[in-house]
Amino acid sequence: MRRILLGLGAAIAMLVLPGLAAAETVKVGVIGVFSGGFARWGEQFKQAIEVFQKHHGKVVNGNTIEIILRDAGGPDPAKARQLAEELILREKVQFLAGFAFTPNAMAVAELITEAKMPTVIFNAATAVITRRSPYFVRVSFTLPQVSAPIAVWAPKNGIKKVVTVVSDYAPGHDSEQTFIKVFKANGGEILESIRIPLSTTDFAPFFERVLQQKPDAMFMFGPGGPPSVAMINTWASRLKPAGIQLVTTNETQAIDLPKIGRAAIDAIGSSNFTEIIDTPLNKRLRADMTAMFGPDQVPDVATVGTYDGLQLIYMTVAKLGPRPNPDDVMKFWTSGLKWESPRGPIAIDPKERDIIQGVHLRRVKEVDGKLINVDFEIVPDVKDPWKEENK
Repeated sequence: MRRILLGLGAAIAMLVLPGLAAAETVKVGVIGVFSGGFARWGEQFKQAIEVFQKHHGKVVNGNTIEIILRDAGGPDPAKARQLAEELILREKVQFLAGFAFTPNAMAVAELITEAKMPTVIFNAATAVITRRSPYFVRVSFTLPQVSAPIAVWAPKNGIKKVVTVVSDYAPGHDSEQTFIKVFKANGGEILESIRIPLSTTDFAPFFERVLQQKPDAMFMFGPGGPPSVAMINTWASRLKPAGIQLVTTNETQAIDLPKIGRAAIDAIGSSNFTEIIDTPLNKRLRADMTAMFGPDQVPDVATVGTYDGLQLIYMTVAKLGPRPNPDDVMKFWTSGLKWESPRGPIAIDPKERDIIQGVHLRRVKEVDGKLINVDFEIVPDVKDPWKEENK
């Protein structure tokens, strides 16, 4: 470990030497999931990078931005740490970014702190992540951030009794705990809380327990991709006919709705991004994604997280140059930054290095033969409530 850190220190010392006036290459290492069952996250990262660079080019003030992709293959902390070491030591990147999953982000926290490596979280959503290293900043969302607004709304709109069902890992725990606390504070009752192992493929036994409780709704969090699709289909076949409403977070993203089918109609979600939001930048993003990758491709939470992560890095290079001192980068990132995202206005919390943004409450509907999320309320300027409660 000591040899690794000594090597990292030497590498970073090289990075922070004053740059020459000539144009340079700025390397950005992106650790994602580009293979296996969760490869859709990596696909969204890559698509967003290509669209962003179509919009903004690959050069900032004469300096070329080089994106180096690395595949963690799934939630694999050891692999993520290995890739981060390689990117810092061998590739000598100026920034790290990516991280679809919380365990992967947490695994590099000590490493990036020792290396003083500015790191942008594109997706991983457990609230505590940014407190694990002063060199993290997040441009995606936290699970408490999207869970709290729907927990306020539900008991005010006829949903009084709920069973919570979440995947049994840190983001699921975050989502569950926030929903329960806020829902009960607003007059709701939790009948049971169920945690499902990540390896589960048959959700019927767990949902049968929900059915026996006869709640008004089931609050659900899944890891995205095939497991979340299967969970929603199981709800539709077993619970929806009994009048049990589905309340969830990002599980009804448009990218998954064709796989779920009409079973998803009337599911209620809470997200930091709705795909059809009427902003000029989102319209441009949607149009270019369709033109570049096909008519079925739509922007997703991982798309806008990646897009805005690159925007932050480009702004940093424009402000501080191609070889910025890492501590100057962090000062810039905590200087009260605000900008316009495809999802609308966003800001970085100067204290927590986490995102402040609107949260979209929406319902799945069929419009002109196509399943879409339709907003019925947007809660503006939401901070991460977990950090507000754990100062």
